[in-house]
Amino acid sequence: MPIERELFYKQFTLLALNGRISLFLGAGGSRDAGYPSWKELFTPLADELEINIDDVNDYYKLAQYYANNFGTAELRKRINESINKSNFHSTLINDLINIGFTNTWTTNFDNTIENAYLKREILINKVFSDYDLSNVDLNNRINIFKLNGDITNIENIVATQDDYEKYAETHKLLLTFFKRELISSTFLFIGYSFTDYVVLDCLSEIARYLDGSTNFHYAILKDRPNDKTFKYFVDDLERRYHVRVLLVRSYPTIPKIINELKRRIQAKRVFISGSFSEHSVNIENYSHTFSDALCTGLYKHDYRIVNGIGRRFGTHLIGYATKYLAEHGILSTEKYLIIKPFVGTGPKSKEKKKMLRRQVISQCGAAIFLFGEQDKNSLNSLSGVLEEFNIANDQNKIIIPIAYPGTISEKIWYDVKNNITKYPYLEKEINFLQSTTPLNELINIIVHILNATSKTHH
Repeated sequence: MPIERELFYKQFTLLALNGRISLFLGAGGSRDAGYPSWKELFTPLADELEINIDDVNDYYKLAQYYANNFGTAELRKRINESINKSNFHSTLINDLINIGFTNTWTTNFDNTIENAYLKREILINKVFSDYDLSNVDLNNRINIFKLNGDITNIENIVATQDDYEKYAETHKLLLTFFKRELISSTFLFIGYSFTDYVVLDCLSEIARYLDGSTNFHYAILKDRPNDKTFKYFVDDLERRYHVRVLLVRSYPTIPKIINELKRRIQAKRVFISGSFSEHSVNIENYSHTFSDALCTGLYKHDYRIVNGIGRRFGTHLIGYATKYLAEHGILSTEKYLIIKPFVGTGPKSKEKKKMLRRQVISQCGAAIFLFGEQDKNSLNSLSGVLEEFNIANDQNKIIIPIAYPGTISEKIWYDVKNNITKYPYLEKEINFLQSTTPLNELINIIVHILNATSKTHH
C-alpha cells in the first residue's frame, strides 16, 4: 500500500536527522537537465530496428538487438552522442543536494550530479568500477557511485543484455559495496522505475540473509492508474523488498515534495551565532547559564544545534551540548551537534570564511544571535556575528536575536525591532528576547518561535 505524503515527510525527516541517508537517482532524475529518459534514448534505435518503442519493456535487450545488428561500437557511439553533453543544470538535483545525502548512487551515464556538487565546491569521489573503490572516502567527501558506468569511459558502460548478464562478475566489489550501503543506510529512490533487477536482486538477497529484519527504503514513483498490475507491483515492493512508495500524479510534483522535505529537515537545525573576548564575570556567567539552558531546551524538543565555534561562547555551547548528549546516552553526537569552524589564513581567508558561513547557514532553518563584537583595532573589521546575521537574513532564515547590552546582538535586536514587519513571527515576542528576561521564560519563547515557524515558514 502506498505511503501517505505526510507520513513520508515525518519518517524521512527523522531518518535524515538521525541516521545515514543515501540517494538513488534513475534516468528520470536527469530529465530536467535536458538528458533523455531510457525510452527517449532508445526510440531512434528502435525505429532503425523497425520496433515500436511502446512495445519494449527491457531496454537492455533492445540495446543488445541493436548491437547485434549494427555493432557494439555503433551503439556506444549513438549513446555518447545523446549523453555526452556539458553544462546542463538540473534544478531537481540541486534541490536534492540540500537534503544532505551521505552518498549518491545512480544508473545514469551523464555527469549532471557531479557538476551540481562541483558548482557548490563540495568535494566528491566518482566511482564507476571496482578499481575506483579504493578512493572512497566515507567521512570527508560525497561519493557518487555509477552502477552502469560513466560517459567518460564509454567503452565500459553497461548498456546491453550481455553487459547486464555479466554484471555480477564484472562489478563484484561494487555490488558488494552497494549491498553494504543498503544495509547501513536508508535510500530514497528518485526517477528509478525498478524495471531492471540489479537493485531488486540486491534487496531480495539482503532480505533472505537477514530474515526480513532489514530497514525500509523509500521511492517516489509516478502513479499509473491505467495499469492494472501497477498497484500489485507497488505492494510487492513494500512486502518483499522493503521499499515504501510515495505515488505522485505527475513528475512536476516531485520537486515540490523534495523542497518540502528539505524545509522540514532544515527547520530542525538551528544555527547559533555568538562570540565574546572580554573577561567580564557577568558576560561569562550569562554565557554559561544561557548555553546550558538553550541546549537543554532545544534537545528536549528534538532540534539539532549547528555552531561555528565563536570565541568563548562557542566553547561553552559545545561543552553543554556534549554534556547533555552524554547524560542522555546519545552516541551519534555528530547528528545532534554539528560543528563547523570558520577558520582560514592568507589573503583569501575572508572570502573562504564567508563562503563556509553561507554553506552552513543554508542547511539550517533558523539562527539565534547572542553577544558579538567588532575588532576595536580595525575600523573595517566586520563582526563574525554581524556577518552571519546578514547571511541568514539574505537566505530568509528565521532570525532570533537576544539583546545583550553593549554587544552586536543588541544592535541586531534593535535593527530587527525597527523593521519588525519583516519578521512577523517576532511581533509579539521581540521585547522578551533580551538577556534581562528570566532564563527559563526566554528559552520557552525561543522554542515557541521555532515550533511555530517550522510549521508555517516557507
